[in-house]
Amino acid sequence: MKSKKRNWLKLSLQGGTLLAIVAFILYGIFFGEQRADPEAYCPFGGLQAIGSYLHNNSLACSMSMAQIMMGVVLAVGVILFSKLFCGYLCPLGTIGEYLGKGGRKLKMNFDLKPGGIADRGLRIVKYGLLFVVFYMSVSSSELFCKNFDPYYAMATGFKGEITAWMTSISIVLLFLGSFFIKMFWCKYICPLGALSNIFKFTITFVGLLLLFWLLGWAGLPSAWVWALGAACLIGYLYEMIYLRSKVFPLLRIVRDAESCNGCGSCTKKCPYHIDLKELKTVRHIDCTLCGDCVSSCPKGSLQVGGKKSLRWLPGILTIVLFVLALILGNQWELPTIDERWGNTEQVGEMKTFEMEGLTSIKCYGSSKAFSAKMQKVPGVYGVKTFVKRHAVVISYDPAQTNEDKIREVIFIPTIMKFSNPEPQVDSVEVLTLGVDKLFDRMDMVYFGNILKQIPGIYGFDAEYSCPVTVKLYADPSAELSEKLLKDSIEVEQTHMLAAGGKVRWFPVDYKLVSYERNGDRISSREFVELMFKPTAAMSGKFLDNMKKLDGRNYETAVYEVEYPAIEKTLIKKGFPYFKSFLSTQEGILCIDVQLKDTTPVLRITYVTGMWDDAKIWTELFNAPKWTIKYTDGSTKEEEPKLKFKNEGRTVPESPGAPAE
Repeated sequence: MKSKKRNWLKLSLQGGTLLAIVAFILYGIFFGEQRADPEAYCPFGGLQAIGSYLHNNSLACSMSMAQIMMGVVLAVGVILFSKLFCGYLCPLGTIGEYLGKGGRKLKMNFDLKPGGIADRGLRIVKYGLLFVVFYMSVSSSELFCKNFDPYYAMATGFKGEITAWMTSISIVLLFLGSFFIKMFWCKYICPLGALSNIFKFTITFVGLLLLFWLLGWAGLPSAWVWALGAACLIGYLYEMIYLRSKVFPLLRIVRDAESCNGCGSCTKKCPYHIDLKELKTVRHIDCTLCGDCVSSCPKGSLQVGGKKSLRWLPGILTIVLFVLALILGNQWELPTIDERWGNTEQVGEMKTFEMEGLTSIKCYGSSKAFSAKMQKVPGVYGVKTFVKRHAVVISYDPAQTNEDKIREVIFIPTIMKFSNPEPQVDSVEVLTLGVDKLFDRMDMVYFGNILKQIPGIYGFDAEYSCPVTVKLYADPSAELSEKLLKDSIEVEQTHMLAAGGKVRWFPVDYKLVSYERNGDRISSREFVELMFKPTAAMSGKFLDNMKKLDGRNYETAVYEVEYPAIEKTLIKKGFPYFKSFLSTQEGILCIDVQLKDTTPVLRITYVTGMWDDAKIWTELFNAPKWTIKYTDGSTKEEEPKLKFKNEGRTVPESPGAPAE
C-alpha cells in the first residue's frame, strides 16, 4: 500500500524560498532600488565572516550581522537538530533534488552505491573546497566562495565577483552532476555540506577548537590554519569510515521495526537514498530531517523522534531558527574592522568619538581606506567601522587632538561644477550657506546632486566649519530664495542615475542652518578657473622617465589635445590609470591638465626624437591596452579606461616644461 501523504511543509518552504529569492532580485532590478544582495541571508557567508573576524578583527566585505547570525543559528541547528537548512531552505539543494527527479523520470539518473569506493572517495572533494574557501576568505577578508558559487552567479546575472572558469565548472557539476547522480552536488561538492557534517561531529569539533586555541595562545604560528586543516581531514575520515554521526544531532528519525513491512518506500523517497529499512535510528551523515521518508511510509513506522506528534517539528524549527537569526541580527552589529596602532603606553585616558552618517563607509575596502587615513592623524590610535549604519568609532588621545579636529580630517573640502555660465552672463553671484550633516565625500556627491537640480546654480564649493560653509555660484537672475533652497536641501532622499540609466535612491538628512545673499559677485572667468582647480591638480611629472634621460641632450615638445570631458566624475576616476600608463612610456615626461580659454586641454611633454604626433595619437591615446604600474611596483596589462575623440597636435609653446 502506497502512502498518499505529501510532505507539504517541506515543499512549501522550498518553493517559498525560491520565490522569495526571485522576488527579492526582481525588486532590486525593476523598482529603482540598488541591486539586491543575493547573499543577504547566506549562512555560509556568515560563517566565513566569523572566521575572518576572529582572525583579522575584520568582516568580509558586505557581510551583515544578519548573515553572521544565520551562520551561527545554522551551526546550532545542525548540532541540536540536523542539517535543516540543507533540507528545507537551500536553493542549490532544492535545484539538485528536482534535477535528480527529472533524471530519474527519464531513466538517466543513478545512485552511486552508498558506502561504496566511489561514494566514499568523492566525499573528499567538498572538504578540500571547504579548506580552500575558508583559508582564502580568512586570509583576505573577502568571500572566496563568490568565485564559484552557482547560486551567487545566477542571482547576479553572472555580473558579480565571479571567476568565469570556476563558475562554469560549478554550474556543470550542479546541473549535470545532479541530473545523472542523485544529490551529486550536496553529497560530494558543497563546502557548506562538509562544514555541516563537521558540526555533526560536535565533540571532536569542539575539542579541535580548544586544542588549537591553546596552541595559538602558546605561540604556534598559523594555528588557525592547522585547526582548519585538521577539522577538514578528520571530518572526511569520520564521514568516509562511519558515514554516520554518534551523539549529535539530538533529533533523529526513528523506525518502529514491529510495524515496518520492509517495503522500501522510504529509501526510494529519501533524496539521499539512505537505506532506512535497515536502520532503527537514522544517524546517517547525509540525513537532513527533510521528512520525505516519514510521508512515504504506508505503515507510519517512521517518525521524528519516534513520535507521530513531532512529524512537522523539523520544518517548524527551520522557520523558528530563521526568524530567530533575523531578530538577533537586527539587535547588534559587529564592526567591519577593529584596528589599533601606535604606542599607547604613554597615553593617559584614551577617549572614543563616535560618528554616524558617513555614507562613504560602505564595505571592507572603504573601511580600510578610512583607517589608513586616520593612522596619519596625530593622537588617533584606533578605528572601528560599522557598515550597516555608516558609523565609525575613533579612539584618540585628548591631549593630542579633539573631536573637532577629527571631524575636520574626515571632511573633504569640495569644489563641484555643474555647468559654465551662458556666454551672455559676465558675472556670477556668490551665496553663502551654512549646511549641517555634510560629513564626507559621498555626502558631497549626494548634496551636489541635489543642488544640480536647482535651475540657475552653476556650482559650489564647501569648506569645513560647524556647520559646513557652502558657497553657491549662480546666475544673478536666478530666484534662489531661502525657502526654495531649504525645501530642496532638506529632503529625505535623493536619486542618481546608475549604469544603464537605472535610478537609484539614497537617504539624506541635510539641514540648511544659515543663508546669506548680499550681492557678492565674481567674473564668469574667475568662476571657471576656480572650478577647474581640482582638475588641474591631476597634472603630474614622470620622474623615472626624466632620470633615464640624465646626461643626454634632448629636445622636448608639447602635444595638446582638447578634452572637455575631463571635468566629469567618471572620467576623473579613470584618469590616474591613464597617467600611470603614460609613466611607463619612455620619452613621455609629464602631463598637464589646463584651460585653454574655457576649454580643458591635456598637454603631454615628450622627447621629440622618440615621439611624434602620429605616434602619440596612435600608441598613447588609442592604445589597445594600457600597461598600469601599481604602488607595489608590479605592472599589469588592462583595457583602456578612457576614450579620446579629438585628435591633438604639437603646439609651439611649452608652458611648464619639466626640469632636467
